[in-house]
Amino acid sequence: MSIQPRTLKGQETQAKLLHTALDCFATEGYKASSMRVIAARAGVSLSHAYYYFSSKEDIIARLLLNLRTEQFERCHAVLDEGNTLESNIRVVFQSGLEVIRPYHEFGPAFLKVLLSQDLMEEELAAIEFSLWEKAVAGARPLPPLGIRRDLPKFLWLLSRQLFSAWAYDQSANQRRSLVLMNNAAPVVAKFAVLCRLPVVRSLFEDILSLMDSGNSIPEQKNTQDPAHRVSKAS
Repeated sequence: MSIQPRTLKGQETQAKLLHTALDCFATEGYKASSMRVIAARAGVSLSHAYYYFSSKEDIIARLLLNLRTEQFERCHAVLDEGNTLESNIRVVFQSGLEVIRPYHEFGPAFLKVLLSQDLMEEELAAIEFSLWEKAVAGARPLPPLGIRRDLPKFLWLLSRQLFSAWAYDQSANQRRSLVLMNNAAPVVAKFAVLCRLPVVRSLFEDILSLMDSGNSIPEQKNTQDPAHRVSKAS
């Protein structure tokens, strides 16, 4: 897992390595871009490169973390109290697509990060989950009380499933998965309203149980402002 540089020089070096790696991936291909090649192009020693990133996969993990942090910052000012649940779901999906679309070729590598059990994946989950908490808490009218606590988790799990579809989507401009995300917002919003009925709420609980195959939400610590915890490589 990459370290969190404490000095400005360290942050600049890490950012330089990240940008150099992305250039290498674009010109040489992901497989052909070794840490040695990345370090040489960045003008740092191999040992220095390994100090900041333990592997190419670690570089991809940092990229994804930076993108999710950027998504959080975009959403934070838009998810105002008073939007409908459908509108808030669209905001989270659309902001995620805006920041991550240029990196579609790394989709499978991103998924490996999400399936890992390291601390960076926990940071990613915390950022993502906090977005869905805000989307639910700010929705008006509020979702039914019976599902309000579990709805952020449901949306988080759903978003990861849709992200998986996007990562492997080979249609032009990932059209299939984009349509899927666009259609998911009104369906979930209508389903949430119907959960006022006990029989539908029971169905919601069953679906959530099926979706949750060992996924866990990390303890929420200062997730309202992850930008303070994540050094963006820009």
